[in-house]
Amino acid sequence: MDAPFYKFVVVTGLTILALNTAAADQGKGGMGDMGGMKMDGIESNKDSASNVGVNEGEVKSVDKDKKSITLKHGPVKSETVEMSPMTMSFPVKDAALLARVKVGDKVKFNIENIKNTATVTSLQVQKKRH
Repeated sequence: MDAPFYKFVVVTGLTILALNTAAADQGKGGMGDMGGMKMDGIESNKDSASNVGVNEGEVKSVDKDKKSITLKHGPVKSETVEMSPMTMSFPVKDAALLARVKVGDKVKFNIENIKNTATVTSLQVQKKRH
């Protein structure tokens, strides 16, 4: 094999390796940028009952079959997750949480990073003011 061809093969291989590494670094977490969402990668094992009411939002949909809830929320902050205001579907840690809510309810909730997924760990309907 002649030297110029060998150099071409080596440079091309190194370029492909560098591009793959850069692409992998950009996609960490599998969710892209998500508008300022931060997930530390720490799985929370704390009792979430003490954290009810940390964040506020409105229930947009409830899917008991998929164990998920769609919330329109303001800024979210917990020990392991931070995100900007948005409407997003979240899995729930315990399906029993979904029995307490319906579309349109104003709720207080907590979200934690569980297995690299922002998951609702506590949920409480806010009392309506008359």
